[in-house]
Amino acid sequence: MDDRIVVLFCLIDEFLHSIGHHEDRQCRLSDAEVLTTMLAAVLYFGGNFERARLLLQAECYIPGMLSRSRFNRRSHRLHFLLPLLFAVLAET
Repeated sequence: MDDRIVVLFCLIDEFLHSIGHHEDRQCRLSDAEVLTTMLAAVLYFGGNFERARLLLQAECYIPGMLSRSRFNRRSHRLHFLLPLLFAVLAET
């Protein structure tokens, strides 16, 4: 699971850079980290974002994890990127 999470983050980060995605400079957590947490929840925790959020924080993958409420708001703001990511991966 460790290697997969790191690879997942690197893939998402490169994808965001390749499409020219810009983040707000004031954000404590990058959009790539939020999307990685979302996909880790789906892959390893049956879609439970809270368990994924807590595990990634406890294992120091994402030490500056957002609160539950803030994470949910950010995930709703970024959900439109997931179909685009899957489309690019499917092409590859």
